[in-house]
Amino acid sequence: MEKIKFSALKREHKKNNQLRKEGIIPANMYQAGKESLSLEIDNKAFVKLSRKLNKNAIIYLQIEGEKNEFPVLIDDIQFDVFGKKILHVVFRKVNLLEKIRVHVPVELVGEFTVEDGVLVLAQDSVEVEALPADLPEKFEIDQSQLKAIGDQIVLSSLSFDPTKVTLVLAENEKAEEVVVALVQEKAEEVEEVVETAELTEPEVVGEKKEDEETSAAKPEQKSGQETTAKA
Repeated sequence: MEKIKFSALKREHKKNNQLRKEGIIPANMYQAGKESLSLEIDNKAFVKLSRKLNKNAIIYLQIEGEKNEFPVLIDDIQFDVFGKKILHVVFRKVNLLEKIRVHVPVELVGEFTVEDGVLVLAQDSVEVEALPADLPEKFEIDQSQLKAIGDQIVLSSLSFDPTKVTLVLAENEKAEEVVVALVQEKAEEVEEVVETAELTEPEVVGEKKEDEETSAAKPEQKSGQETTAKA
């Protein structure tokens, strides 16, 4: 496997917005038992790297002024509200000889051909424990395995090396928890209330108004008759 290296500088006393205007991304590297290190990285270089990098790839961070390289994972990338511009990056320093826990994404491949079937993805990622170098890039699930309504793929069905990777199960969670299931598609129900509302004629409102005008005129006629009688 190719060793991925990336350069970084220790962050100077500049405001983050000023750095971003200069094409620099503010970053931090977290280390167990130590204070985080404030860094700055080149925006174009990092965007190029991130496009070809899988989620759990180890990066060897080369920080100017430091003799040793730092093996890190990308722990978090913060974007602007439009999800396009990178605002901040968090690196997580790892010990290559110690197991860590991470979430591995689930990726669906292939197609299922069951009529009236709908695929339900119950978990879009699965937590595992392994040495940094043994972390799976992703869990691929072939949808064509699902042949009939009710077919499922469970955690224990995922493909990985159990001698290197261990599933991290939550309390009361079992290895038979569903990851993907094929269920029956529900037919769309037409609401009768909507149909009734669409058939309602607007003239009814006018008739009601006309009735109100007629009933309003009656008292006036009666009043006029009484006046004539008194005369």
